[in-house]
Amino acid sequence: MKLSKKITLLALVLGTLPVAALAGDAGTIYTQLSTNGLGLGYAASVSKDWALRGQFNSYKYSFSGDVGDFGAGSVLTVDLKMESVPILADWYPSDGGFRLSGGVVFNNNKITVAGTGQVNNKPATVNAEIKMSDTVSPYIGLGYSSRPKDAKGFGFVFDLGVMVQTPKATLSATGAGVVQSDIDAQQVKMQDSVDKLKNMPVLGLGISYSF
Repeated sequence: MKLSKKITLLALVLGTLPVAALAGDAGTIYTQLSTNGLGLGYAASVSKDWALRGQFNSYKYSFSGDVGDFGAGSVLTVDLKMESVPILADWYPSDGGFRLSGGVVFNNNKITVAGTGQVNNKPATVNAEIKMSDTVSPYIGLGYSSRPKDAKGFGFVFDLGVMVQTPKATLSATGAGVVQSDIDAQQVKMQDSVDKLKNMPVLGLGISYSF
């Protein structure tokens, strides 16, 4: 799903949350720094013990240097582009702020790699991309925040969970003596590495304001 569609969906969800907030609260806005980037979100209670929230995360970072998968001495530029939209339900099982959370993440996180290195031990110019998910990523976790129904003023937000991803690596390369079988072999190595990211830990800390 394209980012524009994700933002539109988030806007629709955030727009309906106040209507769903039967308790009459105006909800909670919050900002959060997490392993998915810098996030801005909104939460509203739908009952005494349940709340819904939506969030937009974004982060970009680039660096150049040696990347292990492409051999020692590789000179590559790595661009990390993180964009995701979690839509979550929060259950507060007790009277405090502890909550259990579950939902989906529209996940557009990806990494691109470009430069010179080795492909199956042969010098080459490489272009690679790692998409963290082609579909929505299920999320389950726990955390702490004031219930939107009860909270007023500033508060604290904490999340710890797991996002289930379907990472996929693609590679193109050119170089003297580099054939398709070399590219395929190198791509298998990349895929083996990114498969370790299927269960992605998510840790987030932030502040909130409830109306």
